[in-house]
Amino acid sequence: MHTRPSPRLSRRQLGGLGATAATTALAGCSASSSKDPHTLQVWGGVPGESGPQQVVDRFQKKHPDIPVVYTRYVNDDRGNLKVNTALQGDVDIDVFFTYGIENLAMRSGPELAADLGKRVRETPELSGFLDTEEPMALIDGDRISALATTRIPNMILFNDDLRTKAGVDLPSSWELEEYLDVLDRLASTGHHGSYTLPDLSRIELGPNYRFTDSGDSNFQNPAFLRHLELSSDLIRSGTLYPWSQALARHVEAYQQNNFIAEDFVSWMTAPYSLRFLSDQEAYPHDFTVSAAPMPTVDGNDWNTGEYGAFIQINAKSEKQEMAWEFCRFWQLEGAPDLLKAGYMSIISDVDEDDILAGIMGEGAEKYFDLESFKHALFDARPRLHMDTDLTAYSEITQKYEQQRDVCWLLERSPQKAIDTIDENAQALIDRYEEA
Repeated sequence: MHTRPSPRLSRRQLGGLGATAATTALAGCSASSSKDPHTLQVWGGVPGESGPQQVVDRFQKKHPDIPVVYTRYVNDDRGNLKVNTALQGDVDIDVFFTYGIENLAMRSGPELAADLGKRVRETPELSGFLDTEEPMALIDGDRISALATTRIPNMILFNDDLRTKAGVDLPSSWELEEYLDVLDRLASTGHHGSYTLPDLSRIELGPNYRFTDSGDSNFQNPAFLRHLELSSDLIRSGTLYPWSQALARHVEAYQQNNFIAEDFVSWMTAPYSLRFLSDQEAYPHDFTVSAAPMPTVDGNDWNTGEYGAFIQINAKSEKQEMAWEFCRFWQLEGAPDLLKAGYMSIISDVDEDDILAGIMGEGAEKYFDLESFKHALFDARPRLHMDTDLTAYSEITQKYEQQRDVCWLLERSPQKAIDTIDENAQALIDRYEEA
């Protein structure tokens, strides 16, 4: 199993992130935005009505002297670019949320993110964020630039009508070969078995899987080639959804629509997607949904889900004390309000039944096999990860996705794609070494 000597960030990496962030920001971001020294400005990607506004309202009852304005941005490429630009342009933002390691890599440098290390160490309830063996915060020495706010375990959802039609029993645990057999049987119903495979290399290798122990590219590890090969074969056979359609129809951003339309019978996703399936007005469907844990690969059981939704304080904010008070409240007291967004707090004292009821909403028994979700989310104990080696993270992701796409369009062999990814990744790593 691939492990890093230390999960902490190196200073070499942080320097690279700062440069990346600087080049990402767009021209024209104004520094002349008026700033209210008494009002806390919080930017996040979750709609206010899905929980954040309730947290803000309760915070203000406890701290009536600290007005808070929550601004929602759309968590897509354009929305994240807007946030990066605003942070670089000195827009009045005090607290911001970051989703995904690629975005975190661009917002973790000292010029953008305040150091929360001293404050975390002085708050005993947050001591779990000091753990460097199973990190849930971005740590560089004594410096902490981001705190995860939620667990995001992935699971496999099933359209139960089609699963029953295919004669597939609901798995409580399964290896890769069993999972692949189920996909074939699901595809026999005339629908695709799944949108994609889970990231098999992640399941096998765990955190920081892109890098060897010495910090070089790890893409020649056979796990990466196997993932591309299996995916290509299953796209070619029709077991997986055709990647040409996935790209043309932007399925990545709207997977729930295709699952509800029965384009594929099973769907790997996280709890935050359940709000779509329980919203019969916006997403009507007449089948129930069950869940299974992620398959294991050669006995390895890393969940492809992660710790995420990072809360950060703008390093340029002049309201550091107020901002920290809000961050602390969000972490320690915000959990119940955020369940409706599918967010499972890391340090919550909410019990499992209440979490399940919160994330699945009222009348959940009409749409979901509740016991199967309880098993997938809690009994199976998903093993989450957090990448901490962020060297050229965004750039390597872009190179990987370019080659993955041409491979899954069946225009390039998996081996050629992997060789190109590895070559590009190593070049990017070397460039960061020289910076």
